Amino acid sequence: MELDNTLGFILGRVSRKVHYRLDEIFKANDITIEQWVGLRMIHEAGPLCQRELADRMEKNQNTIKALADRLEKKGLIERAIDRRDKRNLTLTLTDRGEELLESLSPLEEKVNETIETILTPKQTELCKELLLQLERNL
Repeated sequence: MELDNTLGFILGRVSRKVHYRLDEIFKANDITIEQWVGLRMIHEAGPLCQRELADRMEKNQNTIKALADRLEKKGLIERAIDRRDKRNLTLTLTDRGEELLESLSPLEEKVNETIETILTPKQTELCKELLLQLERNL
């Protein structure tokens, strides 16, 4: 089978195209996609300790520490001692982080809506189901 016709290669190409579209939006606001994902996860499930964020993002603790360092330096998150476990630092969004989420979320949603309009609603749901099945089993 030719490389261009393998599922992994096709998924990678599609992923890069989505990544490039989102990257344009976030670069203009001095944030990376990885930082955006961290902010969204802290917002949606937070406050989170760094270990929990590492698990959710499927990254190692050192990568998350560096990510948190950058987000804190930009004034988007705050770290505090976790009341449940003093060995952990809890990450929460600052007002500035919340404002950034509020301003960029509609732009991210527009990219996702554009992607989903390429397929019918039924195809979109099937595509999500299949991708989640792959994710769970890889």
